[in-house]
Amino acid sequence: MISDYIYVHLDGVTNSVLCKGITFKNYDEIIKKIPENILLLNASKDIGEFEPHTGFQMIRGVEKVRTYLENNIDKQSSQTLKWIDFESMELLRQLTPVEISELLYVAHAHTHLHSPFYYKLQNNYIYLSMIDYFKKIYFRYLEQFYDFLSDSLTKSLELKCNEKKKFFQKETKIQPIPKELIEQLIPLLREGILFSFTQIEVQQQTCAIPIFLVEDRLRDLNKLFSKKDLIGTIYYDKNQNQWSFKEEIFLEPLDE
Repeated sequence: MISDYIYVHLDGVTNSVLCKGITFKNYDEIIKKIPENILLLNASKDIGEFEPHTGFQMIRGVEKVRTYLENNIDKQSSQTLKWIDFESMELLRQLTPVEISELLYVAHAHTHLHSPFYYKLQNNYIYLSMIDYFKKIYFRYLEQFYDFLSDSLTKSLELKCNEKKKFFQKETKIQPIPKELIEQLIPLLREGILFSFTQIEVQQQTCAIPIFLVEDRLRDLNKLFSKKDLIGTIYYDKNQNQWSFKEEIFLEPLDE
């Protein structure tokens, strides 16, 4: 199924991303190392095992975590999937009541009070599903999110290019977006942008994905955007198998 758009709003200060339309089903090959354990911040009592110190359910062991993510991540029914990874049961049981209440707050308010990366948990992620299929995810290493974005844009374009393919026609294969192009997009990602696949221009030799400035106008995501909102375009040359990016409005990169 082709997503109509991919929305991304990046906060480089907290290493969090609010997004919609990005698929995480290839997480196994992107993040390389599956979490050792995850704490489920809002799961029912029949999922995983009960952890008495925190009062949360948990999934222990890499293989069980992998199975849980395979069965739940990106599923239409998983709008309330909320978890944080952790390494050590011993350190988990040293969490103070205040730290446990902070985890409850993160799950409820979808934002953090202090650092989202806890020394005692040694977590690399906080994954928060929200209403209308939005996700807010904290990444200790933002480069992993850029890989997910690259994968989703590439797969979405490939599906779009083959959408009206005749039975006898050869399927168009799209080369992955190079890391250097994703890096060019980072200043735009910080503004809140939408990659539109409903307003994409697919020609015989080139595809053009328009990028619109949305910021936090989340109710506007399903509308058709005008030229005044266009801040850039990603091009893919089918003959050369090359990606390129053209920025319409210059945005000053924020200081790292």
